Amino acid sequence: AVSRRRPPPGGRLGIFGGTFDPPHIAHVVAAAWTREALGLDEVWLVPAHRPWQKVGDHEISSAADRLAMVRAAAEGVPGLHV
Repeated sequence: AVSRRRPPPGGRLGIFGGTFDPPHIAHVVAAAWTREALGLDEVWLVPAHRPWQKVGDHEISSAADRLAMVRAAAEGVPGLHV
């Protein structure tokens, strides 16, 4: 399911994209610290559906699985959304 959430009008939004295979604490910390350091209202973590730089390199988890893992990793962290 795709989130239909929209950023706050006029809000400062950061986008943090990646493969997130798997997402780990450093991803969450980097997003939270960046939000704080830049005074952002929100940071959205965006897992790549099919990361071009990883194709053929090695097996990666499905996009749906990585999305679920990123959601779990960011759950409860203020200002982080997936």
